[in-house]
Amino acid sequence: MHNQYPIASTDEPAAEANHQVVHQANLPPPPPLDRTYPQPTTDKQVPPVPSVQSEKQKWLLPPIQDHFSGRKCLVLDLDETLVHSSFKVLDRADFTIPVEIEGQYHNIYVIKRPGVDQFMKRVGELYEVVVFTASVSKYGDPLLDKLDIHKVVHHRLFRDSCYNHQGNYVKDLSQVGRDLKETIIIDNSPTSYIFHPKHAIPISSWFSDAHDNELLDLIPVLEDLAHSQVRDVSLVLDVAL
Repeated sequence: MHNQYPIASTDEPAAEANHQVVHQANLPPPPPLDRTYPQPTTDKQVPPVPSVQSEKQKWLLPPIQDHFSGRKCLVLDLDETLVHSSFKVLDRADFTIPVEIEGQYHNIYVIKRPGVDQFMKRVGELYEVVVFTASVSKYGDPLLDKLDIHKVVHHRLFRDSCYNHQGNYVKDLSQVGRDLKETIIIDNSPTSYIFHPKHAIPISSWFSDAHDNELLDLIPVLEDLAHSQVRDVSLVLDVAL
């Protein structure tokens, strides 16, 4: 979906004329973003992480539950990482979700990235899984309700949890509330993890390629990173990727 679409974070061309109402939703549209993502930053380019203003830290996630003790935290993007969605009718759509905008419901057609079900099942066995999207919850929640068939997404974070850095929605891993040394993010946009590039596993933007296998290719990588011997994921990812 188009970056100025106020409920999703995808990059599709603007909606058809009969759907222009989406640009007038009550939620303010995000700043226009360049579809051509910048290259991942080097150490010297990494901007400073914004300082916490309050004395008492308010984390984005609640305290980790006992049954996740010992697991690392895997943060997953949604749009163009796990799925592609569109206002336009998609013949290959796996499901549709109705989204209410100014009193009118609009169907959004969703295609799942190849291998996403197997990928989610496996990472759910290894990690505390968080989906962190720059979309809003009125779109992301019903989508995840249908996508998460194995019930492995333990937490959901949306646009209101992002940090606006120079007009871009950034997912600040230092605010999640988990040990950074044990936190990994997979996102198709390097801008999203600009504060913590050494904790990221890059993945290409996916729109419709039925032969894509990137999610399945990442399973062995994530199995290795999940081992208790890996004390700091950034040291491994900085060398391996």
